[in-house]
Order: sequence, then structure tokens, then C-alpha cells
Amino acid sequence: MANQRAGNRGRVAVVGAGISGLAAALRLERNGYDVEIVEADDTLGGRFGVARLGDRQIMTGGKNIGRRYTAFRAFTAELGADTYESFGYNASRIKDGEVLTLDSERRSQTLKNIRKMGSTRDFARMAAMAARIRMDDTNRFLGSRHFTNLSRAHDHAPLSSYFGPQMTDMLVRPMVMRNNGAEPDEVYPGTFGTNLAMLMDHYDQLAGGIQPALEAIAKRVSVRLGARVEGLVLRAGRVTGLRVSDHGAPAEESSYDGVVIATPAHATAGIVHSERPALGRRLKDVRYFPATVVIVEYDQPMFNREVRALAMDDGPCSNAGSYGMEERHIVRYTYSGRQGRLIDPTPERIDELTSQTEEKLRTYLGAPRARRVNTTVKHWNAAYSGYLPFHADFLREVRESVATLPGLELAGDYIQGVCIEACCRSGNAAGSRLAAYLTGTGTR
Repeated sequence: MANQRAGNRGRVAVVGAGISGLAAALRLERNGYDVEIVEADDTLGGRFGVARLGDRQIMTGGKNIGRRYTAFRAFTAELGADTYESFGYNASRIKDGEVLTLDSERRSQTLKNIRKMGSTRDFARMAAMAARIRMDDTNRFLGSRHFTNLSRAHDHAPLSSYFGPQMTDMLVRPMVMRNNGAEPDEVYPGTFGTNLAMLMDHYDQLAGGIQPALEAIAKRVSVRLGARVEGLVLRAGRVTGLRVSDHGAPAEESSYDGVVIATPAHATAGIVHSERPALGRRLKDVRYFPATVVIVEYDQPMFNREVRALAMDDGPCSNAGSYGMEERHIVRYTYSGRQGRLIDPTPERIDELTSQTEEKLRTYLGAPRARRVNTTVKHWNAAYSGYLPFHADFLREVRESVATLPGLELAGDYIQGVCIEACCRSGNAAGSRLAAYLTGTGTR
């Protein structure tokens, strides 16, 4: 069916093969366009981080899918890769020797544990935010009306000043570390709704991982891997193509009727800078933080069903958690935050850090002295978006600048949020806007 529709309305490019780009590509293909995904890496999937652990395929990046991730679930359903298995939200902290676990399947106990993590004032502030998110789904994403107003009142200081020290350390820090790779003094109240919303969901995982969806979309659109986009091509004031370097060769022009750039803000900045220097500079303001993920398969479980993850703040490892609800013998170690921002970690350094974290799991949780069977490592120099203070104002400036480039739309983790659902929605929206522009049914 895709072949019958392709080319009916023109040829478009989607730059970036993460979920934002994949969603935009699928939306445009469904609207009758001949779509080419242009990706600098040699694989699809972006920060899904498709890799191998021994003889099995795994995801080193984002893989937890909320029950409220309606856009992403529609995306996988359309690709016939939507078999899910429960994972839940499970994270623990140590306070005065007591393990406090937040678990989406044990709501009442989770609420009691949150109460132990901060003052009455902080709990009331957190509860008020949660109520806003329950009442209005838009508050799960960047730029919502409520959190824009909150940012105008409070984004003159970071999130660490909004909540007291105890709640900041016990609850807020693990949330922003997990979602943004940032410390509480590096993010702001006006974007915290995206973090809190993730705590309020229940999570599943794709039973077969993301690879079946990637294979399905590659059959519906063209894929151009190892292709780095160096700039836009403009004619008569509109975007008509890209300058692309294939596998390191000199850049050449490729013509398209429209373009969606679905890359992180810093990469998008490099593409648009020559034509819109001010937009490029503004996009570079968005901070990104590095992360290293180490996934280890052991010969026996390291966690139990009740405690499947532990957030830590006394070393480079910010979080250790089981890969799946029933795959507790596979542990994912995340190194992020100030202490965990590793620079090109060597195998020897990874072994040293893993051994240190294993000892903590034994001390805090009674984990066994299990034997490592397989290990894989993924390092990202820019893994997480930390957003900006007054982020809604930044988004407005970006929209106004992009409006002066007909034929161009942007998607990515800095527009609606870093979670998989937010990125998917961003891609859907960009694809729909470009389709509307090209058919003359939309306004800029």
C-alpha cells in the first residue's frame, strides 16, 4: 500500500532517526509523501540505543513505555510491533538505612514513602503539581499554560531552590537525573511537570524491543545512513533541499519539497546556522548532558520483585536497575550527573566502576556475589536534554524563527520533552504541519 501512495504529493526529508524523526516520517508517508530518512549514524533508532548483549538484542537507551503513551503506542501498532509486557515504575532510595521504594503498582505505599522524603510544604507543592497534571494532560509536556505561568514566577532560580533540601535530595534529584541527566540546580521549576508526570504513570516494555518497529518502517520509507547534514538549501525564500555528506565525502545538494529536522537542539543548530544564525545560537542554549550506560548479564538475579532499581548519589553511578520485571539477572547501570559524566571511559574504568556499584548493591540490598556473563557499554556525549529556564519563551522564539523558513519544520526532545511519548508527539506534529503546508491547507 505504501508503494501505491509514495510520490503522490512530493519528496520530503526527515533528518534524524530517533523516535521524533521516525514518527514524523511515518506521518508523512501515511499522507502520501515519498519520505527519505537522513541519519548520520549507521543504524536507525537514535537514543533507543539498539545493541547486543551476548546473543540477544537489547536497548541501552529509552525503553519504558507508559500506559499514557498513546501516540507512541499508536506508532508501534501501525508498524505491527506492539506486543507489550509489564515493567512498572520501580525506584528505591536509602534514607537512614531504610529502603524507600516508589512503585506504580503499590500506590498507597509509594505515597507514604514520598511523605517521608520531604517537608509538609514540599509535599503540598508536589501534590498541587500532580493535581494539575491529572486535570490537564498538556501539563505532561513542555510549554503548557500552567507550567509556563509557574516558570514566570519561579524560573529565576533552579529547582533546588523551589523544594527543600530533603525532598530535593531524596526525590527530585533521582527524577531529574533519570530524565534529564541533570542535577537539581541545573533544571528549573517550569519544566518539572515533565518529570513528575513520569512518576504518575505505569510502564510496560516492548516484548521484542524496538527492532521490529525499525525494520517495519524501513520497508515503508527510504533510509540514508551515514549521511551528515551540513546545511539547508533555500531557493526563492523557501527550503528546497539539504547539503549532505555521505560517509565523509564532500557535501552535495539533495532536493526535497520539504524538510523535518528531528535532531537534538545542538545538532539542529549546526544545520540551520548558516541561514538563520540567531536561531542557531538560540538552539545552542539548550544544555545537553553526557551519560554512560553499562548493561551486565549475571548468572543469577541481582534484584528481587519488590526492589528492582536503586537511585544513588554517593558516586558516579546514579542508578542501577533490572532490565525487566522478570530479567533481574540483567542490570543496567547509568552513570550521569556531575560525578558520573565520564569522558570516553576505558574498559578498565568501566570494570572498576561496575565493581564499586556491585558492592553497593550488596551493602544496601543484599545482592549476591554473582558472576558477570556478558557486558555491553554505550556512551553518549549528549544523552539528555536539560531544557532551559523560561523554556516556553524559548519555544516561542524558535517557532517564530522557523516560520520564516517555509518548507521546514522542527521536532525533537527539546520541544515537548525528552520522554519517548513527548518525542513521538513532537514528530507527529512536525510531520502534520509540513504536510499541511505542502498541500496549502496550513498557515505559517
